[in-house]
Amino acid sequence: MRTLALATRTGVLAATTGALLFTGAAAQGTALAAPQAPKAKLTVQDYRAFLKKGGGSSATLLKSFDRLPKAKQQKFVGYLQSAAVQKAFDAALGGYVTTSKRNWEDYNKDVRFTGDVRAVTKSDKAGRHTTLTFTATESIYSLPVITHKSVLSYTYRPGAGFKSPKVKSSLTNLNGAFAVKQGAKDSVRISNGVWGVATWKYTPLYKSAGTTPIVKQQTTFGDSAKFGARLTNR
Repeated sequence: MRTLALATRTGVLAATTGALLFTGAAAQGTALAAPQAPKAKLTVQDYRAFLKKGGGSSATLLKSFDRLPKAKQQKFVGYLQSAAVQKAFDAALGGYVTTSKRNWEDYNKDVRFTGDVRAVTKSDKAGRHTTLTFTATESIYSLPVITHKSVLSYTYRPGAGFKSPKVKSSLTNLNGAFAVKQGAKDSVRISNGVWGVATWKYTPLYKSAGTTPIVKQQTTFGDSAKFGARLTNR
């Protein structure tokens, strides 16, 4: 049975946003036509067209996707539009701020969720400066399709506590069946350590992906010695 507890979880962890198409033209005194109803499902052809519109990582993924056998391409797009897979996408890990850590969890033999924290600490007269870079990635056939990244930094000095907390999050979404956008502005607070929080909203673009958005929360925590990192449904 899967567990999300940071202290006990041993199972591992390890597109560009889409938009609804609109029909009709706007003219003076004329409103835009209503948005088209979502298509029934994401097809292989739809997904290839989606990747072609992007550059960089989209182009790289398209080349790898095209090398997959046709049967795997079909399963690939099936996973992309599965609400069950997207709800299951999570990550949880903990450790010491002096040591990086990586682990993963297999959803099945084709889909993997990976969590990675790169911990960097430097000390000077002002105290110990810590930067925790938490990345959570969903991969299909070892090809990354969604990556959440959050960078938390702060300074700790004995007797003075925690200072200068900062957090910044980013996203790479190559899913194609869900538009993924930041749900709220990143927040950071000090409470027995430093907490950085980002939220993400997954909106289905096809009927096959469901009708209810999925909201995830990405949290990174660090104190004078340890860190915790977690991506989970909210």
